[in-house]
Amino acid sequence: MVSRFLLPLVCFLMVLAAAQAAWAATPSGAVYVTTLPSGADIWIDGTYVGRAPVLVDALATGHHALTITKTGWVVQEVSVNVAPGETAMSSTHLAAGPRAMADGASGSLEIRDVPAGAQVSLDGVVVRSRPGKNLPMEAGPHRLTLTTKRGTTTRVVTVVPDTTTDVVLREPAANQAPAAVVAPAADYLPTDNFSVEGNKVVVHFAGHVVVGYIGLPEFRIDGATVGYNGAPQSIGGKLYLPLALLQRLTGDEADGK
Repeated sequence: MVSRFLLPLVCFLMVLAAAQAAWAATPSGAVYVTTLPSGADIWIDGTYVGRAPVLVDALATGHHALTITKTGWVVQEVSVNVAPGETAMSSTHLAAGPRAMADGASGSLEIRDVPAGAQVSLDGVVVRSRPGKNLPMEAGPHRLTLTTKRGTTTRVVTVVPDTTTDVVLREPAANQAPAAVVAPAADYLPTDNFSVEGNKVVVHFAGHVVVGYIGLPEFRIDGATVGYNGAPQSIGGKLYLPLALLQRLTGDEADGK
């Protein structure tokens, strides 16, 4: 028979053992949080857990609320579902706020896999440094051009503040369609003949009216929709338009049309 003095202790040990068994049986999981740009502050269910990238373990299974903040970027609220014994992945591309792309914001660019003998230009300036070298850059879009014996390939890349952007430059295959080529509008048209309002681009030149939008390859030319292998871009504060469109406009003028 258990002594009446030992009975409370036995009951306590039984309750403790049951609680430990219940705790051990409680399913949990983890979440790995990354952001672009990195270094954002992360809260899970209202508790601060660190800066991205961050791994948080021993979370109860089910839905959890993530709050993601970074100075100059829009606050994001994200939901993540944690499964037992698994690591959930959460990756968020932050939206730039008014201060994110302010003057002085910078990142870097690394250019890789440049073909032998090729010439690389960045915003019209030949890159003299070796491939793979980290190049400090002003945040925002930049025009990258690869010139080889086969021709010229032009791409627009975006440098994100506090982030290194890697670009792989390979010579296009012989049967690959030519890349879209854009050129500065001011090199072909008088500056008072085109304007940019938000994302809308309007050109009045040689009796033609052209309406387009930044990032979209379709234009309204004299009321008709025309597609080009390229889209308007704003690079370094300058408007770039498809070269074929600029040649069409200036060619019409030369012909007196």
